[in-house]
Amino acid sequence: MSFRAHRFAGAALVAAILAAFAPQQASADALHGSCVLSTAACADNGQITPTPDTSPDFSFWKAGGSTPAAQQHFLMAVLIPNSVMGAGAESFTINGTYTGLSSVPSALHSSTAWTSGFLDSYLGIAAQPNNPIGAWLPLTQALQLAQPYAPLATGFYVYTLDFGTVTFGGTTNPIFTTAFDFPTGTVITAFSYSSVCTKYGKDGKCKKYESNWTATANSAALQITGNKTGVPEPMTLALLGAGLGGIGLMRRKRKAA
Repeated sequence: MSFRAHRFAGAALVAAILAAFAPQQASADALHGSCVLSTAACADNGQITPTPDTSPDFSFWKAGGSTPAAQQHFLMAVLIPNSVMGAGAESFTINGTYTGLSSVPSALHSSTAWTSGFLDSYLGIAAQPNNPIGAWLPLTQALQLAQPYAPLATGFYVYTLDFGTVTFGGTTNPIFTTAFDFPTGTVITAFSYSSVCTKYGKDGKCKKYESNWTATANSAALQITGNKTGVPEPMTLALLGAGLGGIGLMRRKRKAA
């Protein structure tokens, strides 16, 4: 074996030993959104979890096993496309079950829309997994392209709802309902804050805790794909009004002739 091969093998062995004895960091087990009755079931399609229901009944659960079922702080974020009329001045309430608070009003995080970077940075926290705007904005724009005359979003106005303490696991995963109709392309995501043990003593007791924010997996965020039944978009109404006005003008001109 050549000197170079020996050196490579030795470096690999050292790396393996260091990895074996290095302190293990708690993995960030992503949150996952899902629909519950009476909303029809919705599933992760590899990019996001779509639902045509504009006021869905939904839940969040925590994946992975590094953190046992325990009380954690739950923060929801509702992202409304900034191209929607009044997107930065919405007011809605979401009701929670198995949450510290049973009803929480929305709070606009900032009058400046989120248009670049990562959602946790925009909110002023550090969370894993990362949620870049590029994971969700193109999906929202694709939905808007399917709507005649709908302007395309360049970002989202972010509303936060702090539900306090929740317990993930089994039958205690938080469930949410609302009477508010979310606009097409709205994304509903969440964060949980917890402390996990990163070092145990010989007595089995925890000697070191690590506190962190866990985010929703990009593909497990909920997205509203439907429209409000029977309510045209503002741009559609404007064009319809202009068209009817033009027809009326043409009729008046014919009568005058």
